[in-house]
Amino acid sequence: MYALLGLLSLQSLACRGFSLGAFPEPRTVSALLSSPSPEEDPEYLYYRPQSRAPAQGGKWAYTEPNIRRSAETFKNIRAIGGVDCTNDIYARSISHPSQSFQYWYIGKVARTDGTVTLNQAVSCMWNLLEEHACRLRPVELGREFGKLELWAAKGDTELEMSQALGMGGGSSEGGYGLEGLKREEKKNLTKMNRFTEGMDDVKEIEVGFIAEVVTNSGQGFYIVRDDDGKLMQ
Repeated sequence: MYALLGLLSLQSLACRGFSLGAFPEPRTVSALLSSPSPEEDPEYLYYRPQSRAPAQGGKWAYTEPNIRRSAETFKNIRAIGGVDCTNDIYARSISHPSQSFQYWYIGKVARTDGTVTLNQAVSCMWNLLEEHACRLRPVELGREFGKLELWAAKGDTELEMSQALGMGGGSSEGGYGLEGLKREEKKNLTKMNRFTEGMDDVKEIEVGFIAEVVTNSGQGFYIVRDDDGKLMQ
């Protein structure tokens, strides 16, 4: 009876268009043993981290050793030169006009200001700074690698920059006149050039970068400026 039911089932499948030859043959023990090991599987080799090409950027590539070294250099320079040797760095995307007024804070750079200019420091570390910006803000900046603008402000001015308002916009320090203009100029950003003369001559011990970190509960931080990095009126 069971044999008859099995035969009827096979005939039913054949009538519905199923081919009996379509079912895969069971794999034998010898076939399983002859399968390539993970180390020989092309897909495994592609996704295995140690098989990927090295990160681009040389000594300023976005790698953990470079990030740690750069952070340590930042601390060393700041310990000697103080806040005057540092600058806050902001990243901006111009791909979406509705978001182009957002300047995202990504960290701080320090330099030996007797031998390295601000733009030389940013230019030589551009790859490191830009990739960190993309990783820090994956939604807003993540697809903009290679197209971001970097802007600088004086060191340790995040709070002052975030509270700044355009003249006449309600700021207690606002108002027109020479003193008011001077105060407003300090709250503007300076645009950095991607390539600067002398950038390739900068040594690792002359510049450092300490990256901004956002936790899972953090919202990130950006300031609002116009296309020239100035306060919006």
